[in-house]
Amino acid sequence: MKKQLPQQPVDEATERLAGSGTSIGTALPSESPPRNFGQEFWTRFRVMVFAGLVVGVPVIGLGSRLVMFVLRLTSPESVVGATSDDGFTIGDFTLGGTYNLMMMGMGLGVLGAAAYLVVKPLLFGPSWFRRVATGIGAGLVVAPIVINADGADFVILEPTWLAIGLFVALPIVFGIAIGPVVDLIADRESATTARSRSWILPIVALTAFPLSWFVVVWVAAGLAVCLALRGTSLARGIRTPAGHLVGQVVIVAIAGLGLSALLNDINAIV
Repeated sequence: MKKQLPQQPVDEATERLAGSGTSIGTALPSESPPRNFGQEFWTRFRVMVFAGLVVGVPVIGLGSRLVMFVLRLTSPESVVGATSDDGFTIGDFTLGGTYNLMMMGMGLGVLGAAAYLVVKPLLFGPSWFRRVATGIGAGLVVAPIVINADGADFVILEPTWLAIGLFVALPIVFGIAIGPVVDLIADRESATTARSRSWILPIVALTAFPLSWFVVVWVAAGLAVCLALRGTSLARGIRTPAGHLVGQVVIVAIAGLGLSALLNDINAIV
């Protein structure tokens, strides 16, 4: 007769690690469960910072510069020297201006990575569908903010359809790319998880782009609040199937409002 081995208790962090979803308040995939609040905070924070650097800086920062360069070439000469809605001089491509856009991309990239970690447990379907859904969702949320019918950019830049299309495409590309990058960085086999790199590289990235701190500080505060509330009844309710359904309905509603606002802006512009 075989002797039964005593069952070992499974702690809450291990149970979370085995779950299918990942959010700011739960363990990231393929990582060992952190042992205390500080480690939990840093594990998630470094993923957001790295993702903001890898996706936000090139796609949002340099991508914005590339879009403005293309529109400068396609627009009449009269736009050169005009001030854009963001305070940049159209046609004036300087290292300082590009660096400012990169810092903006870093901050928005960290914010986008945090948003992805929030909505990831609510996504469903095959991997390609989740990537496309996050891309379209990002486009519907961000594009109405960028495309402003009351501003000058989409009046003086030509052709109008190209200007609108490019500024809708940027957040869509970001939304598609942020998920795979976050998942890759969060993997415990990632080169960024080495003990020294996990501390030094995020600090170096934030030091290189200091203006991004204005956004990163708020993201860090939100992360701390989510971790502090993780064991409450509210957090447990959100993780239930009913809570996920409510979250999915909210996301669809936000996307619908974004689509309506975007169509209204486009109609006003054209």
